[in-house]
Amino acid sequence: MKLDRQSLEEQTRLVSRYVAGDLSRSERAEFETWMVASPELAAEVEMERRLRRGIASASRRGWLKRGATLNAVRERRWRIAVAASLVLSLTTLGISLVLPDNPPEQTALNGTSRTTRSPVAVPRIFRLGSVRGFGSSPDVALALNNPPSDLVIEPDVVVMTCEDGSVELECAGGATPQTPQYAEYEMDVVSRRGSTLVWRSARQQPAAGNGLSFTMHDPATLRPGDYDMIVRGHSPDHEEVVARFWLQVAAQ
Repeated sequence: MKLDRQSLEEQTRLVSRYVAGDLSRSERAEFETWMVASPELAAEVEMERRLRRGIASASRRGWLKRGATLNAVRERRWRIAVAASLVLSLTTLGISLVLPDNPPEQTALNGTSRTTRSPVAVPRIFRLGSVRGFGSSPDVALALNNPPSDLVIEPDVVVMTCEDGSVELECAGGATPQTPQYAEYEMDVVSRRGSTLVWRSARQQPAAGNGLSFTMHDPATLRPGDYDMIVRGHSPDHEEVVARFWLQVAAQ
């Protein structure tokens, strides 16, 4: 299965099958390799998850007709895929957008550092959302001439489910979902140059229900370049990439 040559329609079907858990182990591994190299595909996977949760809840409440809903989703997915292709084409032609230039020491896309620059190495903590944007700024930016002692990533990526594992906005009897979708989570840091794994966290259970905190000690050992921070959820019989963030390390 050559994922890089699939049509947009086939890509949409693959995303749907991946989120539904219908891919085989080898297909899932190949799809996730493709997703590591494509921020747009990772965002489409997250969008598919959210659409499925919304449709399930709306259908259960009787707000939408199932057939009409699926058609609307397919139309929306097609338009977004075409828009993503146009963005990539404009980027290839050298057309860029002017975005606000926020100092990486103070802010990061979808997250904010809680520390300020200091001559003494101190930990830096980034709280990141579940979906990264399509902008040209990294989620986390580090400079090796002023590295922190520890890099702490706190991603808000844990989906809460009902006790039976169903993903709903409201459980039976009106209860709020309280069970993390996966029992354990881990984070990989992968260099985009050669897709090389440079660091992997220990697996951890969500604290206080949905809190995750991954700590990389001595990030100054990283080489300048771009990295993917990939968060995976693990259950006894399944694993899934639940989030992907962009880490950029500069020499100074």
